[in-house]
Formats: sequence, structure tokens, C-alpha cells
Amino acid sequence: MNTLPVGLPPELRALTGADAWEPVTVGESGATVHRTDTLYLKTVPRAEAPALFGEKERLRWLAGRVPVPRVLYWGSDDERAYLLTSRLIGVDASQAAALRDPPLLCDLLARGLRALHQLPIADCPFDASLRVRLREAQARLEAGLVDEDDFDAARRGRAASDLYRELEATRPTREDLVVTHGDYCLPNIILDGKYVAGFVDVGGLGIADRHQDLALCVRSLKRNIGERWGAVFLEAYGYRPIDAAKIEYYQLLDEFF
Repeated sequence: MNTLPVGLPPELRALTGADAWEPVTVGESGATVHRTDTLYLKTVPRAEAPALFGEKERLRWLAGRVPVPRVLYWGSDDERAYLLTSRLIGVDASQAAALRDPPLLCDLLARGLRALHQLPIADCPFDASLRVRLREAQARLEAGLVDEDDFDAARRGRAASDLYRELEATRPTREDLVVTHGDYCLPNIILDGKYVAGFVDVGGLGIADRHQDLALCVRSLKRNIGERWGAVFLEAYGYRPIDAAKIEYYQLLDEFF
């Protein structure tokens, strides 16, 4: 059954075809997402168009560097913005087919992250350093966009303003800069058997401390298959030394997004 939103721009509607579309509910991006066997359509309210435009720009920059969906359409109207892409072949790493072999999963996640982190930062035009991310976090705090009900269990019940003061007080003095995914969680990594098929939801991609990605992957593994697998992933990633304080810090920072 075709479940696409009504009122799509005619050019976009022509590209969607007559295939059956289904809503996608996994993930936490806040966008409305639909897919077929070969296509993905992401839509957001017009006010959020700049963020979706940024994701489109990052996909185009990543093309040819690492496997990502191909951009087929970008546009907006008075109410919404739209991004149509190809669909990568495989399953996201949060699916049962990927979770049934935790050692392999950790190895693949580490392999995929090393590929991203090895991209030359001199070629990357996107800044996701703490200077930028803390400014964005403060703006979201002041706009009332931080969902305190969605905080991790360890921080549940605290005020967002309190967490922001902690972010400022414990800010790392040095950033180990690489090209980061920005939201390296299991639903955003596509696997095809024993291979990494690619990456999705790259709107947060940019130059930042590698612990940004390490922290969110460790947390995502804990949620999906148990706490012990975070250490297995970090061992497979192979970087020394891992800064435990930074892992905690970047998980704290993510509460604002």
C-alpha cells in the first residue's frame, strides 16, 4: 500500500513511482521517513529544512569516499522539505539478523568507523567540533527543544540547564579531530552479511573528536545487546588510549540533540 504523504511536489512525485511505500519508525531523527525496496524519502517541516539540506550536502560530499545513499531529489515547498535517496542493500545493524552474532557485529562497526575516521580532515568542509556543537546545544536549550523525558537513565530527572552547566565545566581541553559520522548508532550503519554496506543519517557528519562516534556506538551497543559489547567494539576499533571521560562527555552532549 502506498503510504506517502499527500501534496508532494510534482517532480518528486514523478520519481517515487507506484511502488508500495512503508513508514520507517526505527531511529530518532525526528523526520518522517518512508521507504521502498530501492528508495528512501525523508521529509521535515519547512523550519527544519536547513538541517535536511545539510544532510544532502554531506551525502554528496561522502559519495565516492565511503558508501552512502545516492541523492536523487532535494527540494522544499511552503510547508515541508524533501530528500529522496537510493536505498542501500542490506539491513541496519539494530536488526535481529545483525544482532545474533555480537562479535561479528562489533568487528563490522569498528571496521566501518575506521573507514570514516581515516578520511582526510583537510578535505572535509563540515565543522562539528565542540565550538560548534556546544553553541548548537545552547541554542536548543534556550529554544526549549531539549527533551528531558528522553534523557539516559543515569541523567533522568535532571534539568537540561543543569546538564549544560556540566558540559561547560567538564569540556575536554583537547580534541582528537577526525571526520566523524556524528550519530554512529546501530540503526545508521547498514550491513550486508560480513560487510559494511554503508552509512545513513549523516546530517551530523563533520570534523570532531573521534570519541563523539565511539561514545554513541558504545551506548547503542549497550542498549541493543548489553554493556559488555562496548568494550569489545573499542578493542576492535584499535585506538589507544580510549578516554573514558570523553566517552561520558559525548554521551552527555548527545542529550541535547
